[in-house]
Formats: sequence, C-alpha cells, structure tokens
Amino acid sequence: MKTVGINVTHDASLCQCVNGEIDLFIEEERLSRKKHDTMPIKVIFEHLEKANLGLTGLEYSDYDLKDTAAFIDVAIRKTIKKQEFNIYKEHHLLHALCGFYNSEFDEADVVVVDGMGNYIDENYHECASRWHISKPDVVHLIEKQGTVRFDCEKLQDKDIHGTFPMGIGMAYSAISSYLGFGCLGSGKVMGLAPYGKEDPNIKPFVLDDGLVNSKLFYRTQYGANFIPYDYLPEDWYYPKWDDNVQKIANLAYRLQKDFEKWMTEFILRCDHKNIVLTGGCALNCVANYEYLKYLPKGVKLYIEPVSGDAGTAIGLAKYLYYNNL
Repeated sequence: MKTVGINVTHDASLCQCVNGEIDLFIEEERLSRKKHDTMPIKVIFEHLEKANLGLTGLEYSDYDLKDTAAFIDVAIRKTIKKQEFNIYKEHHLLHALCGFYNSEFDEADVVVVDGMGNYIDENYHECASRWHISKPDVVHLIEKQGTVRFDCEKLQDKDIHGTFPMGIGMAYSAISSYLGFGCLGSGKVMGLAPYGKEDPNIKPFVLDDGLVNSKLFYRTQYGANFIPYDYLPEDWYYPKWDDNVQKIANLAYRLQKDFEKWMTEFILRCDHKNIVLTGGCALNCVANYEYLKYLPKGVKLYIEPVSGDAGTAIGLAKYLYYNNL
C-alpha cells in the first residue's frame, strides 16, 4: 500500500510510504535552495515520475488557505491529474504521529510544542499538546494548550498588547524577529544565548505561575512581536554589533533558561516510561540535554530529528497507512 503526505506550509515537504515504511522524503528547500520554502512544487515536479505518486493527503495551516488552493489547482489537479484527495488540518496530531512512529516505541506519551498550529476553536490556535499513542493506531489526546487567535472576538476592538494565552514557542519566534533573524530563526537566538549571563534588568519570559509573560508582546496575524522596554534598544539588527550586544545576549540567555524551565515542567506531566518530544521546540538541542537531568529513573526520551513542520508529511503518510485511508 502506497501513501503520500504533503506539507504545504513553511518547510514544505513530501513523504511517500510503502506499506508503512518511508520510501521517499524530501523538503522543498533542498531543491529550491530557499530555506524554509513553502509549497512543494519542485518536489512534486521532479519526483512525480520517479515516485509514481499516489497522492492521498495534504497538511496545511488555516492561515495558508489561499495559497493552498492555488497549489492544489496547479500542482495536483493539472500536474498529477488527481481530482480526489484528502486535506488534513491536524497539525499537532501529525507532529505527534511522526515522532511516535519514528521512535519505534510500541506505546508512549508524545509531547508536541511549537510556535502555532491549527485552530482549536474560534478563539485559539494550538501551541502545546500531550498525546498517548500505542501501535498500531490508538491515539488519545491528553492535553492541548492554545494561544489566542489574532482574529478572535477576545481581541476585536481591544488593545492586543496585554494579558492573553501565549505559547513559549511563539515567544521564542518573536525574539528571533526582534533580533533580525526572522520568525523562523530561533536557532540563531539559541546560539546567541551562551554568550549571555544573568541580568536583573531583563524581564522574565515565564511568570511564577508558569504562564508566558504575554505583556512583553503584542499579537500579530502570524504570531507576536516583542515590545522592547527601556533597558533594551528599540530595534536591533545583528550586523550592527554595537554596544548593546551584551544586553541582547543576556536577553537570549534569559529566554533560553525560561524556555528550558517551561518545557521541563510540561514534559514532566507525562507519566509513561516512554516519552517522545516533537514539534518545532524540540529542535532546541541545548534544552533537550537539560531535560535528562529531571526525568525519573527508567524513563526513555526520544527526540524526533524531523521535529519541524517538514515532519508533518511523515506523520500524515504514516497516519494514512495505519488507518487504511
């Protein structure tokens, strides 16, 4: 049985499984040479004949609907000449399935944390979730946390700078944008953190109650923007490398430490001996080592290598196979 999953958002990718085993996996950026590229046009065009694609599933986020419609029309209906396929908007579930099936555990708790996934309801996007999955295809949602939607009624006609539910992944992405690395440049912020140190002038990103300090940000359509305070430069772009660089490094240091604290507490909510960590926040390799200090004895932790959105194509192809879709 041949199944294909395609992710059409950033880090676009295609995965084909034959009888549940990965036969082909490739990211659009490998062919286009554009980092985090969207819409896997080249992937489909260049591998159509080789793979003999039997397309069965697409994964995308709600806010990419317009571009997705164009992609479906050009790349699928006209190129693959396939009129029928399924579209899935279960972003965190597909992250979870990718990590679980790649882990080779028969049963595990799966932790998914990223910047922003699909809509939970009219008010929230998913940003963190925990699942219990066992082979071949038994999936239970344990917990799902949300970050407030930009277009929800809670923000209409109100100041979007204030107290609102927010994920730790969105905070990391916002700091990356503030530092000039772009919203997908969180790895560079992580790399800057070791040059920082404790600084009492840097405000906490995680409050004593465990919630992300949303008052440091304001919500935007595709995430959040950081609001610099008096101690920090109003804007900073890394090529400057001016006298503020130590303050910026201290900011990154505090973010990393608060990130590790939040993630550790969330992971420790799991009570199974096998734990899988996936979603974009699992790419923080420094934090991944930190978790090992706190896990109970006998607990096995698997970190999914393809934790970014490219991995959702793997999760979808596996899902289609194990559910005979």
